[in-house]
Amino acid sequence: MKMFDLSISTIILRFYLMMLLVIVGVLTKFWLLPFLALPLFLTIMMGVSFKEKSH
Repeated sequence: MKMFDLSISTIILRFYLMMLLVIVGVLTKFWLLPFLALPLFLTIMMGVSFKEKSH
């Protein structure tokens, strides 16, 4: 896990996934989904990359 190592395409993909979680959670009144969007938002802001380190 590396900090501040995201490409712009990954940031956009995670943003759309976060918005999907919020919209679907609010429309279905399944309130756990918007709360799951918070950790996703934090990984976007911190630029966390889950790729394996290349040596």
